[in-house]
Amino acid sequence: MPKNIILVGLGPHAKRIYINLMKKHNVLPLIIVDLVKNKNSILDYLNNEKICCDTYFVPNEEADNLDLSKKVANDIRKLMKKNNIQYAIISTEPKAHFAYSKFFLKENINILMDKPITSPMFTFENVENSRKIKKEYDVLKRAYLKKSNMNFVIQCQRRFHDGYIYVKKLIDDTILQYNVPITYIDIYHSDGMWNMPNEFFSRENHPYKYGYGKLFHSGYHFIDLLTWFLESNNKINNKKANNVRVFTSIFRPKDFFETLDNEFYKKNLETNEFSEILLNKEKVNNFGELDFHSMIDFKKDDYIITHCNLNLLQSGFSKRAWTKLPSDTYKSNGRVRHETVNIQIGPIMNIQIHSYQSGEINEKSEIANYDVGSMDHFDIYIFRNNNLIGGKSFEKISISDLISKNDFLGNNEKARENCFLEFLDDKKGESDLLKHNLSVLLLSKLCESVSNGNYMLDFGWGEDE
Repeated sequence: MPKNIILVGLGPHAKRIYINLMKKHNVLPLIIVDLVKNKNSILDYLNNEKICCDTYFVPNEEADNLDLSKKVANDIRKLMKKNNIQYAIISTEPKAHFAYSKFFLKENINILMDKPITSPMFTFENVENSRKIKKEYDVLKRAYLKKSNMNFVIQCQRRFHDGYIYVKKLIDDTILQYNVPITYIDIYHSDGMWNMPNEFFSRENHPYKYGYGKLFHSGYHFIDLLTWFLESNNKINNKKANNVRVFTSIFRPKDFFETLDNEFYKKNLETNEFSEILLNKEKVNNFGELDFHSMIDFKKDDYIITHCNLNLLQSGFSKRAWTKLPSDTYKSNGRVRHETVNIQIGPIMNIQIHSYQSGEINEKSEIANYDVGSMDHFDIYIFRNNNLIGGKSFEKISISDLISKNDFLGNNEKARENCFLEFLDDKKGESDLLKHNLSVLLLSKLCESVSNGNYMLDFGWGEDE
């Protein structure tokens, strides 16, 4: 059967991920929707890539609307009818997710949407903006529950990653066998996205100026990874958590301007062009965060079941050494990934995940594939109390042990492809919208803990979370 797709948002991520996947599987989009301000660059791109499709450009002033205007909705509806569209991929800046997902739900179009699910602006500035995250999710959830014949999938590739799937199964099996929950998780992620001071004001892809940052860029992946792993604890009925306490700390552009001052740029990048910006920190006071840190206790009544640490950075190690932006700001601007997960299952098992890059995708490297520092490094360390539970005292598993030797895609790229293909195969998969209930609640409450000013918050949840 033909898979007729409308793609909303043709930015750096969509070009690198979705267009390449659609070319590979011969399902190029029949409609592309974007903003008027991007029209010329998108038409040039489509011409260069020899992609022939209908295009529709939304007025710039409607970019942040919570609903599509009547004219825009009618125009897109006509194009979808003309092209017999059944599938929509939403890859816009996240503040536009809410409007497009509501529209496609109403039109009974299957949806694959990038994370985060929605992103109200200036979530740290007041409590109501933080609470909108969960309220908007609940609107989408209620609409989706009324649809029995469509799928709504969130592109959270770690749920489809061979290494993480292996760890999830190991956790499930161990918890079921020994009746011991996950008692501790530490998740660290740094993505090397170093912005020059002026870029905080100009960025539209992974922006800060709308009052959100790391949590809504790559951070949601790790909030979702945390809650996905903690689902395993629910296999023990008498040890299910029913409330949470969070403590948070954020590092914002104003803090970054203090740590990397004008003298740093003059000495190391030989430029004085940022001096005025760096002297006016108040201009970035309400910008979104670079780094987000949180301690989270999942509790059953007054008893702590699992203690969690989240350390999510965009101020960390980078390979950028230039002031001017390249044409590809998504993966060719010094971005390197460091990712660590440490999981304790009481006294019986410790599982560690280590994934460290030393260079960009386009950098030549002498490091062997899958070794530390390579593009696809991903090692799993398993320590067992073998005096008690048997098995190997220590086991190291590389991603190369889990994947086909003929698979030339990177780990995360392959995981995104798995999600994409499940979506086109109409499967109710691991990242269905309804499976993100607790992830969205936690995201909303983490933001609320900052916006209420005391950086600590207690909350519980209902049965459906």
